[in-house]
Amino acid sequence: MKKETVENSDKYDLYCTVDGWVCERYPKFYAREEAAMTIEVEETEYSKTFITKNHFAWRLVNNILVEEQYEEIPEQEQSQELRVSRESECFAIINRGQLWYNSLTPEQLSQLDIWYKAWLDVTVTKEIPQMPIWLKK
Repeated sequence: MKKETVENSDKYDLYCTVDGWVCERYPKFYAREEAAMTIEVEETEYSKTFITKNHFAWRLVNNILVEEQYEEIPEQEQSQELRVSRESECFAIINRGQLWYNSLTPEQLSQLDIWYKAWLDVTVTKEIPQMPIWLKK
């Protein structure tokens, strides 16, 4: 709900539960009647509370709006997200041509091999491997 305009800056009221969850927002919908507090925010802060990642909702923590996970992410979704990350972060490097591989030192090849194998196991370990420093350049 729009409150007032001061110096071309719109202010909006956000209603929050006693636990800080923002009211009247998907997916953790709390009616405004459940609100224990109201905060005044700029239009950009207000607008961002209408969109959130799956399994997350907006919450007021130490007077700061944060997207907070409110439920566990199903195993299947976690694995799929890790596969997508592996595709973009790992395979783009691993699938470089022979000329690139010929330019690597034996130590770099060894590190690359360890990193690659860790990515192949990512859906089991659930840990994204640390990229070798020399690859970040």
